[in-house]
Amino acid sequence: MKYPIDVFDNHVIVVDNNKRFLIDTGSPISISNENEIEIFGMTYGSTERYLGADIDEISNLVGCHLDALIGNNVLKNYIFQIDFKNQLFFVWDSLPRETINIDEYIDAEFAGMPTIQILINQKPIRSFIDTGAKISYLNKQYVQRFDPLDKKEDFLPGFGKFETPIYNIPITFYGKEITFNFGILPDRLEEGMLAGSVQAILGADIFSHFSLIFHYANNKIYIKDLWI
Repeated sequence: MKYPIDVFDNHVIVVDNNKRFLIDTGSPISISNENEIEIFGMTYGSTERYLGADIDEISNLVGCHLDALIGNNVLKNYIFQIDFKNQLFFVWDSLPRETINIDEYIDAEFAGMPTIQILINQKPIRSFIDTGAKISYLNKQYVQRFDPLDKKEDFLPGFGKFETPIYNIPITFYGKEITFNFGILPDRLEEGMLAGSVQAILGADIFSHFSLIFHYANNKIYIKDLWI
């Protein structure tokens, strides 16, 4: 099955039966204003709030109408691919052919959030892939020798809006060097999210370079296509 993606302000929004679903691998739960969510031909239970915010508040923060936020409690049931080049979201019955096993894992240690390893100055950095994040983030220790290029506004449910400096930093992933934009989280958020073995959060920018397949049942991430 394939579904159109509306990439709105770098958010991954899948359109299914005229409903708009924010795909968020950074959330353990799914939320909507209804008791149930119908997506991908199935029905799942829903809660009303995530980190204190309901779907109307998240819609306002994102800047467009959303019918639900789809988190890992739903996504774990699927093999799915995010393809920004063709603006499509694929749900596969089995792993498609011509995929590349990059030996990356969806780690139960992090509540089912997918992680990959990138290199910065040849140093391996474990990173969350958070499809709900419009901006990628890096622990501030890695940007000390760089000057910010810009400032952008972002938000986190339960924390609200904040402004972050943007740094342009080369990373290496799957042997490919990419110039990537990173923000810096407010100190309180960084201490809670990037203080352990994970030092970066890769947002939807990663899909401008790679089409990735997430296979939760196998605890694996695969590359389907790359265009850099």
